[in-house]
Amino acid sequence: MFALLFVNTLKAYDIKAMPTVSSNPTSGTGGGLMGTLIYHTDEGSSPSQTIATAQYTNTDSYSILMLNNMYFNNDTWHSMTGGGYIYNNTSLTLPALPDFTPTYIADGVDDVKIKAKVFILFQQIFYNIYDKFYIGAQIFYIDQEIEATNDEGAMFINEMGIEDSKRTAFGPLFQYDTRSKSEKFYPRNSYNVQLSFNYFPSDGAFYNTNLNVSMYKHGFKSDDVIAAQFYTKYCSEDTPDGALATLGARNVLRGFPMGQYKARQLTALQTEYRYEITNTNFRLTTFAGAANLSKGSMGTGDGNRNSNNGNYYSGGIGTHYMLQKKAGIDYRVNLVYNSDEEISVYATINQAF
Repeated sequence: MFALLFVNTLKAYDIKAMPTVSSNPTSGTGGGLMGTLIYHTDEGSSPSQTIATAQYTNTDSYSILMLNNMYFNNDTWHSMTGGGYIYNNTSLTLPALPDFTPTYIADGVDDVKIKAKVFILFQQIFYNIYDKFYIGAQIFYIDQEIEATNDEGAMFINEMGIEDSKRTAFGPLFQYDTRSKSEKFYPRNSYNVQLSFNYFPSDGAFYNTNLNVSMYKHGFKSDDVIAAQFYTKYCSEDTPDGALATLGARNVLRGFPMGQYKARQLTALQTEYRYEITNTNFRLTTFAGAANLSKGSMGTGDGNRNSNNGNYYSGGIGTHYMLQKKAGIDYRVNLVYNSDEEISVYATINQAF
């Protein structure tokens, strides 16, 4: 993010602004504004990018997020800094929660209503040790507050073992990245593998491990791309609700609100075909994915998320506009259908994976 302070000293940069749009049954419909700065720290490094976004929805939910993805010293170093605040008024329809059976339902009420306040700040740093191999470290901080706004919401929070929490974590990173310097944001024929271990040293210490494998190959036309991703996250038995693996995070299964479905183990596979319309700045995409949640959670008291164990899927279509063709920066609008028979719309920047 500090790159913004030095934008006037950069030899080459490009600034873009565009609207953001989202619509899903859980968080409502809304929009906002997103700005991106594409720049080079030196002539031998890959393009870097800073993103800032603010959004509001008709459920009185809003978010303010920033991310700086920077390459420097001839790509010897790669830094990713991010942070933001999310305020989400969530409404979960009871028929979509078949394993949640409250002791009573108030007259005229058929939804679980809760609101969440989440503040997050993180820093990752990678160092190129040999050829395409990198090692690094990360540290992040999350502050989460959850509050019920109706009786069903209060019972849901209790039965699922959801608690307010403040957590700090750190751990090592390992990466194998064959993307060329011109294809960091839009790979065409490469692999990107990341493995991380995060330790939370708070009371009742816990940990998690993450493996993220992405593959990119040329499609039926040389300009097209077939992209595939395998992602898995394992959380130790003492992991609190707010740190469990969840659908929707890292764009793992678009169409699911982040935080609605959680468990200690998440395994997901998704693929996408990116078709470039010749002699234009547009791409068309079609995508599909499936995920499995397992191992439930410890929860607190009578609370647990065993009810979220199971299989989920989503798929859809998208239109992409090339904001900065040389760097591979896209503005995308995705229409998604999921296994809860819900339809969502997202308009944002960069590829999903």
